[in-house]
Amino acid sequence: MKSLDANLRLSRRDADVQILLAHKPSDMLTAGDASSQAVAIARDLLHLCDTRVLHGQDQAVGDELGTLLGLTPVAQRVVTDWALAGKGRALWLVGDRAFKVQTVLTQPELRLTYTNDALTAGGPA
Repeated sequence: MKSLDANLRLSRRDADVQILLAHKPSDMLTAGDASSQAVAIARDLLHLCDTRVLHGQDQAVGDELGTLLGLTPVAQRVVTDWALAGKGRALWLVGDRAFKVQTVLTQPELRLTYTNDALTAGGPA
């Protein structure tokens, strides 16, 4: 966790773009014991990121996001309702602003990113 934290801080100086990905916020908080330095760093990482993309989540994770990120009730509902209702939907938090975003892929992008061929063709998974 220390090296990731240091790398993120250096990326600002070097104008690098860093991307962190987690299925839910608590994934990052399992880096150690609740009172450990690693968990404290992980909690800070959530606040160091200037842009956060929150895809649809169930209510429990939405509540967790609301608590950890200070989401308004409206923003939390976007994550737990609207974003779950369709592919490519997410709440983007950029600085102190929030945006509902619907990503639309072109046909070439769909061909490149569609990974469920084996499932839909009835082949082995």
